[in-house]
Amino acid sequence: MDLRRIAKLLALLAAAGLLGFALQRTLAASIEEPLLGLWWAVRSIPEQWVWGTLAVLGFIVAFTLGRGSRHERPEPTLLRRPSQTQQERLSELIELARTSPWARDVVSGRLRETAAVLRALREGVHRDDAREEIRTGQWLALLQMTDVSGPKREGTGSEGENYIDELAGALSTLECYAQGGTFEHN
Repeated sequence: MDLRRIAKLLALLAAAGLLGFALQRTLAASIEEPLLGLWWAVRSIPEQWVWGTLAVLGFIVAFTLGRGSRHERPEPTLLRRPSQTQQERLSELIELARTSPWARDVVSGRLRETAAVLRALREGVHRDDAREEIRTGQWLALLQMTDVSGPKREGTGSEGENYIDELAGALSTLECYAQGGTFEHN
């Protein structure tokens, strides 16, 4: 700060102090007397009423805060479009999945999660139950996607060039299911 600003600040503080000193009695009369009257009124109320009123107000506040929103909101992750960075990462991951078992595991995990969310939304199944059914292989309608959703190792049949076609088929099946179809769609 330069010297001019410091001088202006000191002058402003001095003026505020002088004004406060000059209006001290007026401010005291206009602030202290109502506060004393309020204090006297509060002191004259029986203590049980004060605590009872505070308890009721506390319950009301706790109840209204605990209820949350009046309208049920959909999960924001379902409505949000993926960012450009997320799309680029997913593209790189799919390209890497042609040759990498680790990347195929990640892609298959995303496919399984998408299938579980879709089943939960369409059929009213709890997400955790849908995930468990997919994980344990109980959901037979998902067997059609096992070529992609299961991790591939070298020499097991689905190598790089076929992987993208199988992935496209699995995504098409999920899209059809999301639009009301079944998993028997190719």
